[in-house]
Amino acid sequence: MIKAYKIKRATIKDVARAAGVSIATVSRVINGNYYVSPRIEEKVQQAIAESGYVPNSVARSLKSNTTYLIGFIVSDISNFMLMSIARSIENVIRDNGYNLLVCSTENDEELERKYIDALVSRNISGIVLHSTGKLEEYITQVSQHVPIALVYRHVEHSGFIGDTIDTDARQASYDMTRHLIDSGHKRIGMLNGYMQFSTSRDRWRGFCSAMEEAGLPVNDKYIANGDFTEADGYTGTLRMMSQDPPPTALIGMNTAVTVGAMKYLQEAGISIPEDISVVCYGEVENSELMKISPTRVPQFPSDLGSKVGELILDRIKNPGRSNREVIFGAKIIPGNSVAPPPNN
Repeated sequence: MIKAYKIKRATIKDVARAAGVSIATVSRVINGNYYVSPRIEEKVQQAIAESGYVPNSVARSLKSNTTYLIGFIVSDISNFMLMSIARSIENVIRDNGYNLLVCSTENDEELERKYIDALVSRNISGIVLHSTGKLEEYITQVSQHVPIALVYRHVEHSGFIGDTIDTDARQASYDMTRHLIDSGHKRIGMLNGYMQFSTSRDRWRGFCSAMEEAGLPVNDKYIANGDFTEADGYTGTLRMMSQDPPPTALIGMNTAVTVGAMKYLQEAGISIPEDISVVCYGEVENSELMKISPTRVPQFPSDLGSKVGELILDRIKNPGRSNREVIFGAKIIPGNSVAPPPNN
């Protein structure tokens, strides 16, 4: 018969004894809810590390009436930018005793509502939201009771309480369009999202502003809207390149649609930048290893995610704060995907 051995786990009493402090002091260090001098905190943290003590998160949650969970509801879990943001959020909140739970809506408002309901019913500590753009009133109601931070997509309802973190999409769109115009392009295609998304509206306004300023028409046959997915970029580019005449340049308004566009162009034997120029709002992963490195405006997902983590933690601790908006600036990074339009 094999004997079952019980592994003795270190307790909070063991930590207090090793550090020479009270149990209450150890609890304060773990929870971060009261001031402890740096010297004492260092002693406690050292005792925790040496003893291998792991705080009982369930007991901690019951006592403090919080789950120490933060939900991140995204539109597309396969999106490289959103997962980069998730990693950065997780790095920030983990150091403060919180864990991240990621849900993907596929831009379906019913799934979005379902996930929000599920998180709220489980007493979630806070929600980071990349919304579908269809539940503004409902999200506003939830924001009255649960700390919320919005990523990219805004909630424009006046009653919303929370923080918004975004990039200057309108300026980025304007700059990319202007860059193509200055390179000699007049027939410029745009791969954008549906207009229910605030991000799509901002990018559309920047594009139209640059075209109008240059005295160029905005032609509907060179515009493709979708869910910002790779498939949308592929099919949108196929449709645009079937026009007579086709565009001489394309703007992908996020990384996914740009990758989809480039896949179609490669399959169709259309060369970048000899036959068509391409610019991207966002970073194409591993572009430095590719023959074509798109000219782009980065969206800084890692930096943005870190800021989101900081803001949601602060709002959890200080729910009465005024709404805050953090906007990251836009700057074009040259690649080798833009050239003057072909003569034909």
